Amino acid sequence: MNTTTVRHLQGEEMLEVLYTLNQYSLHPSPPFQNKEEWLNLVRDRKGLACCAAFEDGMPVSIAVSTAMTQNMRGCLYSASGVWGVATAPAARRKGYCRQAMAALLAAERETGKAFSNLYPFRESFYERLGYVAFPLTRIAKFSPLALVPLMDTESSGELDLKLVGEVYDSYRLFLADMRISRHGMGFFDFGVKAAADRANLWAATVRFDGQVEGLMLYRLQGAEPTKYNFQAVRFYYKSSRARYRMLEWIARHADQADRVELWLSPEEYPETWLADLEVKVESAIRPAMNRVLDVEKLSGMRVGEGGFSARVDDSLCPWNEGPWNFTGRDGILKVTRTSNGDCTLTVQGLSALVAGTHDPDDLPLRGWGDAVPKVRSIQRGMFPRLVPFLHENF
Repeated sequence: MNTTTVRHLQGEEMLEVLYTLNQYSLHPSPPFQNKEEWLNLVRDRKGLACCAAFEDGMPVSIAVSTAMTQNMRGCLYSASGVWGVATAPAARRKGYCRQAMAALLAAERETGKAFSNLYPFRESFYERLGYVAFPLTRIAKFSPLALVPLMDTESSGELDLKLVGEVYDSYRLFLADMRISRHGMGFFDFGVKAAADRANLWAATVRFDGQVEGLMLYRLQGAEPTKYNFQAVRFYYKSSRARYRMLEWIARHADQADRVELWLSPEEYPETWLADLEVKVESAIRPAMNRVLDVEKLSGMRVGEGGFSARVDDSLCPWNEGPWNFTGRDGILKVTRTSNGDCTLTVQGLSALVAGTHDPDDLPLRGWGDAVPKVRSIQRGMFPRLVPFLHENF
């Protein structure tokens, strides 16, 4: 009979196990990536937690996370981004990954995390672990020629162009300022400037009266100078004038690039920006997924008035199970233990309400709750629909 153990890893042991399982499961092979180069990339990362499952002393499954701070409904929470989840082929479909994930989330809770995020290899697998999908990033494609009329528009905005590694600190400050008002937005607590240097991206920063109001990260791709692809993987702005100043900058590449690709948050509608833009909008392949990690830590977020109680079902994180009171008063949520519940909510249902991705009427249809219409109406008032956007890619 096989002996199974699950334990925390750190230091060189973590790196060795992660390299072996990660390279086979998550990268094309053979060959594996250069080991020293890959290990140095991971060594640059801080705020890591790691758990692995072992079968008869051999590592068979691993999960890693990095600390982040995330805005959920107007309140900043300690959270994590889970990555590097990998299981050896012979050990798959035996529950080892679930055990590693359960141990990792328990460790995250001990360090004060309230939410967990990841990008799935398969949504249904992680949905069973309590995660719900955020809306997909939108990818807008169009010709830069449609933007040329913007070059005749006067703007007082100053645009500064540097490599992202050169402005990395100011870039993170801009993100932190955006995160204050952007639901769902999170990024790692410990930035890696070396990774920004390796990214080889231009950073176009737009300032009005000395204040940063827009920031775009982009690259020009292709082999022929007049037929480059202007690919902007970040297109963020705090004002309309900053958005149009960045679009005007793109227009200045109309003789250099014959197509534009903008990666946008889900609430963007680029088809409304300019007449005859003829934009084609696609979606990214993988959505971010998010789950409530610690129900008790939800207190403090901005919600509507009302109150209900619910028995939470969360077998992966048993500290969340049982009846809870959810009360919105003066726009602030308070969560406390109670003895009875008005309804049952799976952790998927609770996570969907908090994220704003589902209406309460969806939950019974998804098998995520059994609230009666009156309670669902209260839930709707407390947790109105919102469009979350994570930002961080990992």
